[in-house]
Amino acid sequence: MRRSFPLLALFCAILQGCAPLPLINGETLYVMVTTQPRMDWLKRSEPHSRLWDPLLKEYQRLHPNVRVSIYTVREEDIRFQLRQRSARGLGPDLILTRAAMANTLLREGLITPVPKTPGMQRSIDEIWPDDLGRVRKGTELAAVPVSDVVTLACRNRTSLPTPPRTTDELMAAAASGHIIGLSMDAFGIWWTAGTQGAVNELFPILLGEVVHSPGSEARAQKTIAGWLAWLRQLAVLSRVDLASGPEELSLGLSSGRLDWIPCYSITLGTLREAMGDRLGVSTLPTGPGGRPPSPFKSLDVWAFGLDSSASQQQRAVDLVKLSVDPFLQRRIVLESQEVLSVNRLVPTPVASSGVLAALAEAVKQAESDAPSFRKPFDLRHLNIVVPRLEGVVQQVMVGVLTPEEGARQIRSLAEIRTP
Repeated sequence: MRRSFPLLALFCAILQGCAPLPLINGETLYVMVTTQPRMDWLKRSEPHSRLWDPLLKEYQRLHPNVRVSIYTVREEDIRFQLRQRSARGLGPDLILTRAAMANTLLREGLITPVPKTPGMQRSIDEIWPDDLGRVRKGTELAAVPVSDVVTLACRNRTSLPTPPRTTDELMAAAASGHIIGLSMDAFGIWWTAGTQGAVNELFPILLGEVVHSPGSEARAQKTIAGWLAWLRQLAVLSRVDLASGPEELSLGLSSGRLDWIPCYSITLGTLREAMGDRLGVSTLPTGPGGRPPSPFKSLDVWAFGLDSSASQQQRAVDLVKLSVDPFLQRRIVLESQEVLSVNRLVPTPVASSGVLAALAEAVKQAESDAPSFRKPFDLRHLNIVVPRLEGVVQQVMVGVLTPEEGARQIRSLAEIRTP
């Protein structure tokens, strides 16, 4: 018999406002949920109840003798937590995390590959190939994709009735007195790289896959410097507010201090609660010549733990299969209006909601301009490179570095090699 640690939290202990699952004799399925960096604050307003509630209620109906214990762990602590728990045979059965983290956990032997059962394979065959490519290593899958989240544009419809459709319109809005919010993190700044044609120069740096070729150095330097120069031009406008991250942006918009922000789709529920009909949602602005933005896109996935018994692993497989079921995926998309389905048999009902139409368009934008985005990311490399890149961008925007100096420093990140 494995595991003796106490039940840390049922669904409603984390996401308040629904009826508790019945405590009955039978198996317990232990689910670890990681919170994304800079997103811990969302727990205070229970943003994910619309995502979990339909899934857990249906699972409980199908498996009345299985109770689900859910507990959260910060993403930066998950490797330590898994090592500590697995050393005592107490690891979780399932982990809900980001694709990049699942790839890292599999490489370090902290999770097991997705079980290759016929039922699991049928569910996997329904998932978009591009999403599977982000968690595939050879013939193995590190995890099973469950939902897509992406960056959008949010605004106060009272003060800014019409969304800026281009970066020129965004700058004009700032020049005319509207307060525009930006932040240095990936959610708040990455989208601008696409509008300035720099995304394909930055992706190889993030992935650690820069290939040097004749003319590539000068071209990359010029393109990245152009992107940074545009950011500097935007930052010097008196009505542009540089926030510390998505929490400050969301609070600034909901309080009425900011008129427009880039917003992560999983924050939409919190913003709706605070703003009601004042909240406007659209795609991010395009750049010169109609260049599409490059919204930050994150893929949430299910990873399988190391310490499950055969029966517990089957119960975990059942939950994962149910979570990607076309009916439930469509229901979650419609009820949450915060995520998009990974099931290719579930077309996004764009006609039913302007928000869903914006989400669908944002995902297309995120995937269209950078084929590298379909590859599995190395989280260790990202964790080294991204903070340094953000630091350089911030120094350029506040005038410490020139765009040319910033571009050279960003290009130097290409030489970093992850051990």
